[in-house]
Parts: sequence; C-alpha cells; structure tokens
Amino acid sequence: MMNKRLLIAKFNAFGIHFSLNLIIFFIVLYFVFQWYPMPFFNTDGGWQGIRIIAGVDLVLGPTLTFIVFNPQKKPFSLRVDLSLIALAQISALAWGIWAVHNERPYLAVFADGIFYPMAYYQIPETGLDKKAIDELDPSNMPKKIYVDTPSNEQEYMALLMKAVASQPIHFMGERYRKFDYKQLNNIMRFNIDMDAYLEGEKDAWHREYQHFVKNHIIELESIAYFPLHARYGKFIIALNKNTLEFIDVLDIPPPDIDEIIWGKEEAKRRRQRDEILQEKAEEKK
Repeated sequence: MMNKRLLIAKFNAFGIHFSLNLIIFFIVLYFVFQWYPMPFFNTDGGWQGIRIIAGVDLVLGPTLTFIVFNPQKKPFSLRVDLSLIALAQISALAWGIWAVHNERPYLAVFADGIFYPMAYYQIPETGLDKKAIDELDPSNMPKKIYVDTPSNEQEYMALLMKAVASQPIHFMGERYRKFDYKQLNNIMRFNIDMDAYLEGEKDAWHREYQHFVKNHIIELESIAYFPLHARYGKFIIALNKNTLEFIDVLDIPPPDIDEIIWGKEEAKRRRQRDEILQEKAEEKK
C-alpha cells in the first residue's frame, strides 16, 4: 500500500510536470486560435484540436510521471524513467500539433451555392500549390475562393457528371477564381432570406437567429447568408457584403439550394412534380 510520504512526493512531481505543461499548452493554444479563426473554430475542428493537445500535454505526461515517480528509486533509474516519459510526451505532442496544423481550415471555397471549408492537407487535391492559391487571395486564413461554373446548361450538366465521376466541384482548382465584389454579385442569388426560411421552423432556430441579430444589429443590412458545409456539420454563414469578411456562423441547418432559389413552397411543388413524373416514367417501363 502506498504510504503518505510517497503519495505526497508523487503529487508534487505531478504538480511540477503539470505546471510546466500548462505553460506549453497556453503557448500552443495561441497558435490554435490563429489556425482556426472565428467563425470556423467551432465548425472545423478548433475544439477537437484543443482536446487532442490537452489530452497529450495536460493528461498523458503528468499522469505517467505520477505513476512512475518514486524518490526511493536509484537516481539513474529515475532519470531514465522521466526521460522516457518526456520523449513519449514530446513525440505525442509533436504529432498532435502537426495534425491540428495540417487540418486547419485553409480555404473557404464557394461552389454551386455553398461555402466549403477545406483543410491545408487537401490543397494538393485541387491541383494547385500554395503559391497559386496565395495569388488568388493573399489574405489570412481561410482564403476565400470562388469556383467558376458554366452558365450553359449542357456544360453545367457535364461538369456535374465529372464531379460525380472524379472529384467534387469545390476541389476543381482549374476553376478557382478570386473572390471579389464581382463574384459577390454572382452569388447573391444564393443568399438565404432568413425571415422566410425560418417561418414555421423550430424555436431553437429562431432563438439562434435572434441572438445573432442582437449582436450584429448595426451591420445587419450589409449581411448576406449562405449555406456552409463544414467538417462537423452544416450551418449558415454570415458574410459582410461591404468588407467580404465572414461575420459569424449560425447553428442552423441551411435550406437546400432549390429552396433558396425558388422559395419553400415553389421548391416543394417542383419536387412533387418531379416525383410524379418519375413515377409515370417507371410505370411506362
């Protein structure tokens, strides 16, 4: 059974190790907030990254120290034990920082009515390098990118077929364009009419929107709303039309694209019509 003196020594060693690691944790935390800027911190892995680093830095190392530390051990043996713990923790922490850094939202790509955050490690899948992307948007992360889609219906359908067969549209780097005020005008048809969309919907969605309105009442007239398909869910993202900066993310599932363009009722009628036509086509077969 562990005696009181040994227990106190273990807790002292744990406390020293924890205190040193807490300093390291706050330093790393500063960079995590830089890598996962608002409003993407909650939607694309900021909290998950912090949990990984906290688990390694504040739990793993100090706990192992508490387990193996014993002042009655020979000095050499104790140094070896603590050195192995330090090596294991440094390795795990380095991996955690690398993973969090590599998965940070580097791009915010607007494609076919939706904003898609893309992680740093996904850049090679676009066929572009970091330099080419920086030329499109030299600003801080996430860099806004517009994907040019054909206005011709046949060309657009061909593009959709290519997306199904090979890669999603927002990965097609050859179609990347600078996101500027001209492109903003092009995407405004996808702007969500929040009052119309929320009519008859859940109270929780109304509370979320009213909270947003209360916090942004001054700039409300300059805000547009678009679907956001993030890593950890689907949301509505608010964009300031004057500055082209992201304002906030609303924890409200976005409407389908056809609802945005046609409105709820018209989109519903069109779906019903398509279902009827499909049923008739199947009956003829």
